[in-house]
Amino acid sequence: MKKLFLIAVCATMVMGLNAQTLTLPNGKSVPIRLTSEIQSNSKAKNATTPAAIVDANIQDDNGQHILIRRGTPVEISATIQKAKGVGKGAYIKLDFLSTRSVDGQLIRLQGNLIKEGQNRKGTALGVGLGVGLTVCWPCLFCLCIKGEKLTIPENTLVNNVVTNDVYQVNVN
Repeated sequence: MKKLFLIAVCATMVMGLNAQTLTLPNGKSVPIRLTSEIQSNSKAKNATTPAAIVDANIQDDNGQHILIRRGTPVEISATIQKAKGVGKGAYIKLDFLSTRSVDGQLIRLQGNLIKEGQNRKGTALGVGLGVGLTVCWPCLFCLCIKGEKLTIPENTLVNNVVTNDVYQVNVN
């Protein structure tokens, strides 16, 4: 029994010697792919939380070891505003917060994706006030014209995301 325990301890030590610690530098580019469609006009009940993954393996500077695997989930913070009256367009902002390295370490990210719907404020105010106050008062309802709705399609690739700090990653 002692021999078996000794062999297990030695094998564990040998495996531990093969592990390397590599540096993931600050500012390393991390391509991200959205895995869900994001719409500005979704109702709160039916709204899906945005999901994304790392699109490509992130390797060390020599290209020999993988530091972040392709397909690793990315945590996102989303700000979504619907199109509003008086011609205000929709607004979607996705902040990419973090992902995980091959050793399970939390890697903070820095980058975002911002989309704004077309503004129709001129049309709403021009027709609503211009015609509504001078010619035909029912045209005041044109102030209810909304701006453009937004949809960010699934599989959208975001390339302007980088690591936020220097990390030491253990690879086998």
